[in-house]
Amino acid sequence: MSVEGPSLSISAGTAAESACAAMSRLLAVAGHDLKQPLHVAMWAIERALQRSRDPEVAARLDIAAGALHRLGSELDDLARSSQLLDGPSVTHRTMLLDPLLAELASHWQGYAKSYGITLRFRRSSLAVVSDPALLMTILRNLVGNAIKYSRRGGTVLVGCRRVGRQVAIEVHDRGDGIPASRLATMFDAFDRAGREHAQQPGLGLGLTIVRQTAQVLQHAITVRSREGVGSMFSVTVPRASQEGAG
Repeated sequence: MSVEGPSLSISAGTAAESACAAMSRLLAVAGHDLKQPLHVAMWAIERALQRSRDPEVAARLDIAAGALHRLGSELDDLARSSQLLDGPSVTHRTMLLDPLLAELASHWQGYAKSYGITLRFRRSSLAVVSDPALLMTILRNLVGNAIKYSRRGGTVLVGCRRVGRQVAIEVHDRGDGIPASRLATMFDAFDRAGREHAQQPGLGLGLTIVRQTAQVLQHAITVRSREGVGSMFSVTVPRASQEGAG
């Protein structure tokens, strides 16, 4: 699923705007307040799911439960992003990519299926050095965006490839692509890069969180996109000297 077209690379050294930082903190506080009613809703749906004997009703409740769990994870990402701006606390360690990809698959498969998107992961034996929670924040947002902006019936592919002493974790979609004129601003808060027609509406904060998190981790983000064909987002992570998690 290679995509040829205009590209953009975001280096780890780019500074975040002060206005974006302030908005991130504000939304993180609001997200904290939303967690309590979210937990109540999750509890109610999970209880109903346990008691349901109708397979169709159970399937719908399962989708709703999955959506609420994703919302909780996204609120956690927002809070974590705000904390990074106030002073990063990062723990790099060696980890295998395959379990990380499996977790991503379990997180997004139900959502992708409900919108007619095929989500595929290529298994990897590679190991990298990063902060597991923060790297997952980046990947969760990249995969979620790819699903959101894909056409119904399309495919999102996630795979890894060696790039010298690093590993590029790539997310490919077959959406409408991103206009070349919008590549430079697409990581700004609330900017949806001209992609107004999405599977789900959103605030346009996902890529801002990706950029902020990548800056702290010193991981490069690369984008290639072609209008009418699709996009590829990747995060480049140092490869571990030995394959295996420590």
